[in-house]
Amino acid sequence: MSRIWFLVIALGTAILTSCSQPVISEPESSATSVPAEAAVAPTPTAAPVIVNGTLMASGRVQPMTVLDLSFVNPGSVAEVVVQLGDRVRAGDVMASLDVRTLDLTIAEARVMLAEAQANYEQLISGATPEQIEQAKAEIDRARARLADSRTNVTQSDIAAVQAELREAKAVLERLKKGITPEDKARLEAAVAEARARLQTRINTLAGEKTQLESQIERLANELRNAQDDYSRTKWANEQIIASGGQLTQAQIDNETRLLRAVENAEHRLQEARVALETVRQNEFSEIAAYQAEVQQSEALLAEALRPVTPDQIAAAEKRILQAEAKLAQFTINHPNEVAVYEAELRKAEADLARLTANPTSAQIAIAQARIERAEIELRKAELNRERYQIRAPIDGTVVGVYAQPGQTVDASQRVITLATLDRWQIVVANLSELHISLVQENDPVTISFIALPDVRLSGRVSYIEPVGQETGIGTTYTVHIVPDSWDPRLRWNMNAQVTFAARP
Repeated sequence: MSRIWFLVIALGTAILTSCSQPVISEPESSATSVPAEAAVAPTPTAAPVIVNGTLMASGRVQPMTVLDLSFVNPGSVAEVVVQLGDRVRAGDVMASLDVRTLDLTIAEARVMLAEAQANYEQLISGATPEQIEQAKAEIDRARARLADSRTNVTQSDIAAVQAELREAKAVLERLKKGITPEDKARLEAAVAEARARLQTRINTLAGEKTQLESQIERLANELRNAQDDYSRTKWANEQIIASGGQLTQAQIDNETRLLRAVENAEHRLQEARVALETVRQNEFSEIAAYQAEVQQSEALLAEALRPVTPDQIAAAEKRILQAEAKLAQFTINHPNEVAVYEAELRKAEADLARLTANPTSAQIAIAQARIERAEIELRKAELNRERYQIRAPIDGTVVGVYAQPGQTVDASQRVITLATLDRWQIVVANLSELHISLVQENDPVTISFIALPDVRLSGRVSYIEPVGQETGIGTTYTVHIVPDSWDPRLRWNMNAQVTFAARP
């Protein structure tokens, strides 16, 4: 019988190979654990046959359970703590995403819980003297802020903004209407007046320089005359002394007077020269200032004559909006600001009253509810953190690792494959409608292996998948078989030959 079976298998293999190439499918990614029958769909190596009323088919060695594991949420992989071949127990952490942000959320939730607990303890024990003093100080500060807000805006401030708004509207109106003949005449007159002032100043400075230059020439002549008079008198006096004579007091006084006249003439000449230099130095700056006035008046005239642009209209409208906003702040927002400070004062006074009063049962209940809510938020944050880990759902062996630290993964992207390598099954995946009609669950079978001809195992049909698969040769069905015993030499995806018990 065994010889017949191997011949049948060889013939079936040849027939199947001539029809199509077998394809071994890979497990698909999933957001949750995937059972073996969905994760791995083995393709048999030979077509089933019926010999002497006995159904014989080929199958594959498969683990009882194969799970593709993924993260519930997307993120960056922080660590993968398992390797291929590692055995894990249910609940072991195998991989984690970056949870630094979640850790901050958990820390914040713990702070909120501690704060709620502290508020409850404070409510039960009552306020301390320091807290009461702080509450009184807050009342004083609130009163000061309220007083300041009532004096921040004066009527003169409001009047100034209103004037600014009127001016802005007038500018916009002028821009839209364009320049009037009166404005044009006024601007042209301003240009002519500026030019006249410039020319007048040029003429004035020229006259001042001419006058000073004439004065310098005259003073220089006076200095030379004084020097000549002094030189003649001094020489005459020196001749008298040289001849042994004596100078009279009048001669001495005359020489002194002439020397003083020279010094005075030098001083007047120096003053005139300084005055001329000052006029020359100031001439450039003064002329430049008058020229700037001319240029400014000419620019204003040119600007007025230039066609109005959309940007000018927009700028004028913006100026109006700014003035209106400021006026609204003074007349509308300011009263609202006062109301805010009044509310702050009332709150500060209420806080002081609360601190100095005994807690009511309602206040105690509210404080307890806040603690419970904070505990819930903390637990939610901790549970959310667990969703960023992959834990082993069963005891098993790691047979696939598809991510590494630093890699960004999507939700449901396969990260680890886990299998139970201590519990095996045989999967026969190519039974036709005729063949499946001969098989029922719990039917006994005999299992042999091409790779291990000395091994023969007994077993039973454990499960028949209810939905068939459409193939090129018709609908095929899959049967799962559990051996009664096992040989440690057998490996995943080894070929197996299954002989189903004949039915009467």
